[in-house]
Amino acid sequence: MQRGVELFNAGQFYECHDMLEEIWLEEAGEDQLFLQALIQAAVAFHHFQQGHWGAARSMLKMSLEKFAGVPATHRAAAGEVFIRQLMTWKEALDRSISSPSEQSLPKAFPKIAFRAPQES
Repeated sequence: MQRGVELFNAGQFYECHDMLEEIWLEEAGEDQLFLQALIQAAVAFHHFQQGHWGAARSMLKMSLEKFAGVPATHRAAAGEVFIRQLMTWKEALDRSISSPSEQSLPKAFPKIAFRAPQES
């Protein structure tokens, strides 16, 4: 999974999708839901890179719905920050699609940051 996250953070969304999909098919429960949400986010940004803003917005909506069912700190990812970044992108796409003359998109794609393990 770490390699998939690295690909996502590098903006290699298609490759991220391919890599994580193989893992997702073998997972269950929260792991599967987390991976599906992450895959949908990667697909959303791949669509955006291809100029398909409506598809990107739809995939971000589905991704956010999936992330709502996953604990924010799943697998030590700083989930709450990442999800806020996804929400910012979705809202910006909503505005830009409804008012093309007023496009204002974030300057960078979201990144998944991992927290250091907690010591006991």
